[in-house]
Amino acid sequence: MNIKMCSGIGRNHTNNPDSSNPKPYLTVLFSYIVAMAAMPPTVLKQFAQWFIPSILLSRSKVEQFKHGVFSCLVADIDHNPPAVKKLAGIITLFFPGCGFLIYTSRSATESCQKSHILVPTKKLTGYRWQLAQSHFNDLLEQAGVTPDRKTEDHNQICFLPNRGVFYDYSHQKGDDFDPVKDPNFRAGMINKHQAIEADKQERTIKKSSQAIKPNSNGHSLIYAFNDNNPVEDLLIQKNYAQKGSCFRHPNSKTGNYSASVKNGKVFTLSSSDPLYSPFAHDAFSVFVILFNDGDRKAAMRNAGDNWLSVNGISWNKHQQQAYMESRK
Repeated sequence: MNIKMCSGIGRNHTNNPDSSNPKPYLTVLFSYIVAMAAMPPTVLKQFAQWFIPSILLSRSKVEQFKHGVFSCLVADIDHNPPAVKKLAGIITLFFPGCGFLIYTSRSATESCQKSHILVPTKKLTGYRWQLAQSHFNDLLEQAGVTPDRKTEDHNQICFLPNRGVFYDYSHQKGDDFDPVKDPNFRAGMINKHQAIEADKQERTIKKSSQAIKPNSNGHSLIYAFNDNNPVEDLLIQKNYAQKGSCFRHPNSKTGNYSASVKNGKVFTLSSSDPLYSPFAHDAFSVFVILFNDGDRKAAMRNAGDNWLSVNGISWNKHQQQAYMESRK
């Protein structure tokens, strides 16, 4: 992995012009971190170097989410940490054939080997990295290892190797891990996304008293469209290949079935899919993107004129008649 990642010296290092001492960020390669792990410095923490696994030179969480490009999964193990050698065995099982680096933190002792885990990956966008990072922490927990969940923040810094009273490390050479192409890991990412979506829906329901009620013509049309047009049918009409609940878009170059349908919505991990988004799409959203070139107003007209009917007449014409009757 020959990608320059954001780095700095000392926890307070920032390039924010509003700070008392703004300084440009540094960059660091994974190969440099590996070399440092083999011969770590011994410095006070306020002078220690850190990195964020993104090429974007920013400590803004929002900016990293929107514009960051990430190339590494990170774990911090501080609570009841296994020994480095045992931890290396666990990581090898998670990522067979892939490279990784584990090194103890400055505060580690022989009986409490607090450590950092770095797993180089193919480039990931901010949201996709968030899903992968969260699933990585889930895997660690399932293996009986307790990670610090702060690593799921897009701007969380990770300190580079720094020798304390005890030091150990383990480096495994191998390929960069591709979370999207690994079927099991990809499934875990999709599950994380669906959990996020479910939480959003729950919060939306709680705010329903402030939300727009589905009694306007537009919202009624969308509800009716979703009720009458399964997402799966729309995807097949647009030449998506199906394998169970997963789909592959017709322009796929990898052959992966990266789109998954659950609870009437589709979510894809393929950035070349027209439906690629941080959010899942319901049937009408798919209709807007795939059938109407992303034009929502055109989709409303198209659906009301050609896809929905009431008592044998088009939805839009029925709405017009109902409006005229109400004016009498």
